[in-house]
Amino acid sequence: MRVRGRWLLGSLVIGALALPAAAAGPDTEQITRYYRKKNNIPPAQKVSVENLHDSTGIKGAKEGELQLGDPPNVKKVTFIASADGHYVIFGDIEDVTVDPSKAVMAKINLKGEPSRGPDAAKVTVVEFSDFQCPFCSRGYNTMEQQVLKEYGDKVKFYYKHYPLPFHPWAQLGAVATECAKQQKTDAFWTLYKGLFEQQKDITAENVKEKSHAILADAKIDQAKFDDCFDNKKTLDKVKADMAEGSAVGVTGTPSFIVNGRLLVGAQPFEAFKNVIDDELASAK
Repeated sequence: MRVRGRWLLGSLVIGALALPAAAAGPDTEQITRYYRKKNNIPPAQKVSVENLHDSTGIKGAKEGELQLGDPPNVKKVTFIASADGHYVIFGDIEDVTVDPSKAVMAKINLKGEPSRGPDAAKVTVVEFSDFQCPFCSRGYNTMEQQVLKEYGDKVKFYYKHYPLPFHPWAQLGAVATECAKQQKTDAFWTLYKGLFEQQKDITAENVKEKSHAILADAKIDQAKFDDCFDNKKTLDKVKADMAEGSAVGVTGTPSFIVNGRLLVGAQPFEAFKNVIDDELASAK
C-alpha cells in the first residue's frame, strides 16, 4: 500500500508539473512599449494602462485604456487585448447590433430646448456653434437660407453652444441668448439671428448693449435680463452644451449632428443635402 501510495503521489506531482502554465494575461508594460514605439511617443511623455478589465463584448478578452500625458491634458485611447496578451486592437469596441446614430442622439439633451420645425420631422439637425466664429456665420447662412428653406417641415433644427476660448465675446453671446430664452423662446431666436447677422460689429465690450438693441421689440424684462447676463446665471447651461458636444465628437465649430451623423465645418448645402436625403430615404 505504501509503495502504491507513493507511486500515486509521485504521478500527481509529475502530472501537475506537466500541465501548461495558466495564461498570465496582457502584459501592460509590453502594451505601452509597443504603443510608444509604434506612434513615436517621446520618452518624457507618460503612457500608462488604466482600467484593465474583462471585456463586456468579447468573451475571454480584456479591455482597457491607454492614458497619454498628465492631467489636465490627458488623451485616452481604448483598446482590447486577447487573453494571452499577444494581440491588441487600439480603438473603440462597437456593437454593430445598435444603431450608431441613435446612440449619438441619446447623448444630446433636447428636452425643453427651443427648436424650429415640427416634432414629426424625420430629420433632426443639432448645431454646435460659436456666435463670434466667422465660419459659424457661414454655417448660419447655409442653415437659414438653404437647408431650412429647402426642407421645410421635413427638418427639425436645434442650436447648441460651443463658444471657443480664444473668441473674446463668444461665451458672453451664448450666455445672453440663454438669458433671453429664460423669458421667451422667440427672444432666443431673435438674439441668435441678430448676433450672427451683426457679428462684425460686436465686441466683448458692447455685446450687452447690442443684445439690448436686438431684443428691443421682444418685450422682455430688461432688468431681469441684465441681472442674468451680468452674473452669468446661464453659464452652466452653456458649459453643459459644450460637454454634450465633446461627448458626440465635436472639436471645433460649426459642427452639425444630422440624425446622429456628424458634419464638421462650414459645409456647403450639397453636403447637408446628401445626408438629409439619405436619412429621409431610409425613414420611409
